[in-house]
Amino acid sequence: MTDISEKIAIKVGHRRGQVINLDELAEKWPSPFVARNRFEEFSGGLFKGTSMNRIDARGDGITTRYQRGTKVFYEVSDAIAWLKSKVRRSKS
Repeated sequence: MTDISEKIAIKVGHRRGQVINLDELAEKWPSPFVARNRFEEFSGGLFKGTSMNRIDARGDGITTRYQRGTKVFYEVSDAIAWLKSKVRRSKS
C-alpha cells in the first residue's frame, strides 16, 4: 500500500488535476492552528469551511477542536491526520 503522505491528485471541482502533498500543507501554513473558515485555503480546496461545519456536526470531523467566541479552529497536526484519513491516492 502506498503511503498517503505522497502527493495526491485531486479529481473533483475546479482544481481537477492539481497535485497536493499533504505533509507540505503543514510546513507551508504560518500558524500551529487553522481556523475552520480558512480550511479551504489550508487544504488546497479539498474541504470548505462550511463543509467542515457539517462534518463536525455529524461527528465525523477533526476530533480535537477549539473555540474562541464564534470562531472554531483546529491544530494543524490534527487537521493533517484527519485529511490523510479522508483522502486516498489516485490509481492513475
